[in-house]
Amino acid sequence: MRRREAGLLCGRRPHVGGSGGWLLLLAVLSLAGCQPYVQVSTAAREAYEPLEGFVVRMNFMPRKPSADEGRKIYEARCAVCHGPEGRGDGPMAEQLTAPEKNPYTDFLSVFRIHPKTEPLPSRPARFDNLDQMRLNAPFAMFETIARGRPHTAMPGFQHPAYGAVDGGKPYLSDQEIWDVLFWEWSRTTSRDRLAQGRRIYNQLCASCHGVAGDGNGPEAARIREQVWTWARGVGPGIFTDRDWMAYRNPTELYQRIAEGVHRRGLELMPAYAGKLSADQIWTVVEYLWTFVYTPPQDLR
Repeated sequence: MRRREAGLLCGRRPHVGGSGGWLLLLAVLSLAGCQPYVQVSTAAREAYEPLEGFVVRMNFMPRKPSADEGRKIYEARCAVCHGPEGRGDGPMAEQLTAPEKNPYTDFLSVFRIHPKTEPLPSRPARFDNLDQMRLNAPFAMFETIARGRPHTAMPGFQHPAYGAVDGGKPYLSDQEIWDVLFWEWSRTTSRDRLAQGRRIYNQLCASCHGVAGDGNGPEAARIREQVWTWARGVGPGIFTDRDWMAYRNPTELYQRIAEGVHRRGLELMPAYAGKLSADQIWTVVEYLWTFVYTPPQDLR
């Protein structure tokens, strides 16, 4: 065994030869001592207090949408495909095709094979399809109407996306899109279901959420102490906050009602799954949207 290796094995410090080695060691120590100090801790604050500058009102819907106003637009621009009652049975429904969307020919084109095939059909959405609508959110429908759906027959009525059909002029304003989409939204319920949802809501929910859905119920004070947004009239549980509701889908609201809401070990809202049937909870969810838009005359 060589002397240098034996020295390492016996615990001896290896020799740093020459002044160059000591200069290198001093340089390393100097750099280590000059590293900046970073403070990673932050001042303590209550969990329900917002960060500075965090609260921004988006104001997507300056005016409460009107389903009756939306119906006028729907009949002029949408019914030809989606049908007069939104069942996907308009006079053009059977003739719609999906331009430039065929996975079979797209795959063969990679090998420079271009067979002639018939275009694929493009079926219009049905707004009475509960499975579809309960997983949807108003803002997603807004985007679809405004931008269209690329490579389908669904046109864009405001700013068509790349690959989407142009819906033609006059383009729809933001408010017109909100109006028309909430008329489509109203096809998921009925007058009787809204009446039942209102009765249950007033009996079980209004004491906190308020009769008007604005979070001003007689028992709302305890929630304001735990949820900072309630003191500002916005956020979860404030159904008049149209910006917040625009991003919610009915299934999410159903889950909150069924399972309840707990924050930091406190029960803010009890679970109603054992007190209400599934259908009763759905009627409450359908009623909650009446705080966001004005239902059509046939549902009032």
